[in-house]
Amino acid sequence: MLSGEEIINAIKNGGIEIKPFEEKNVNPNSYNLTLGDELLVYTDNVLDCKKENKTKTIKIPDEGYILAPNTFYLASSNESIASDIYVPQISGRSSVGRIGLSVHMCACSGSVGYKGKWTFQITCVTPTKVYKGMEIGQIYFFPLIGSNGIKYKGHYNNSKKKIKTSKIYKEFEKE
Repeated sequence: MLSGEEIINAIKNGGIEIKPFEEKNVNPNSYNLTLGDELLVYTDNVLDCKKENKTKTIKIPDEGYILAPNTFYLASSNESIASDIYVPQISGRSSVGRIGLSVHMCACSGSVGYKGKWTFQITCVTPTKVYKGMEIGQIYFFPLIGSNGIKYKGHYNNSKKKIKTSKIYKEFEKE
């Protein structure tokens, strides 16, 4: 795993791209990601893996937004991340977890070649107020061992603005 100093070096030397980059968000071995200004919630009562499920958008006001327990939210990082030589891994910040907020449910490891904003999968155990721009997650970088000739070309690449919902239904379209 890269140290904070190595993350800064990799940004300066072109191995990692973080936009916007704030040096104050560098930790001993990670970088803090901030929450975007929108949330998505699914509107269907039953989520179906074979179809694109409907969502509604919630704008996070300046005074914050109270998340409800037993509701699943999607959000994105403000930062766009890219690397062709390091494997990114994301998690929630421990300070956020200590108030009962789960920020990232699965697929914590990204792929070499992914470029874009990260989607957070958020739930809470008690009503919790969140704010746009708050430091909510952390990203780590691991050196890739072996050839890096295969780059990520999946459904979620080049996420610039919009929060990405599940694209699992596209796997059924191949059948």
